[in-house]
Amino acid sequence: MHIRVSEMVGESTSGWKGAVQAAVDEASRTISDIVGVEVVNLTANVENGRVVEYKANVKIAHKG
Repeated sequence: MHIRVSEMVGESTSGWKGAVQAAVDEASRTISDIVGVEVVNLTANVENGRVVEYKANVKIAHKG
């Protein structure tokens, strides 16, 4: 079995968990057999002293 890795960025206004899930959801549209996700980096956008958007850079592992 070969495992391939694709890099994605997910975004959410509700938190980093939502950002990771958004990346997996997006990947699932074109990639089948996803077997894992590695969170590489977490960042956020801030406006007026408040976090307004969470971002997660992830690596999606899938059978290929």
